[in-house]
Amino acid sequence: MATQQQDYLLRQIEMIGRLVARLRRKGKILAEEDRTELNETLLLALHLQEKNFGMPAAKFLSLSADEQLAALQAGESEATGHERCLTYATLLRETAELYAFRGSEDLALGARQLALHVALSVALDQPADTPAVHALVHELQAVLGDAELPPPTREMLDQLGSEIT
Repeated sequence: MATQQQDYLLRQIEMIGRLVARLRRKGKILAEEDRTELNETLLLALHLQEKNFGMPAAKFLSLSADEQLAALQAGESEATGHERCLTYATLLRETAELYAFRGSEDLALGARQLALHVALSVALDQPADTPAVHALVHELQAVLGDAELPPPTREMLDQLGSEIT
């Protein structure tokens, strides 16, 4: 993936993060213009995912989590593949917040679980240099709280815990 495209994705994710922060300050009751902006931003998030994957949403959304990881890393150096995966995890984290504001808790939970799975995959694949990845993992764990995790994600979390202790 070209650095210019990666920079574009990260700038757009930062913009989504600013909207999420603004919505948090407003609280639970959103004005109509906020709901409109929220829905438009969800469409932007989907567009950014398509850009990151280089394929239409219908195609990458039909893939399993591991197939999505493989698609993001295909034909890339290890560092670039990890960067694309972390961009995806960060975008999923922000998208989950948007879903939560919209009241779609099931979609928010799914996005958070997938973000955690992706972040754990990167953390386990590059254990020597992972402070930012570990921060993302811990943040997602805190937000997920006691939520049930899919068995592969739970196993990776257990494995990561044993590697850092």
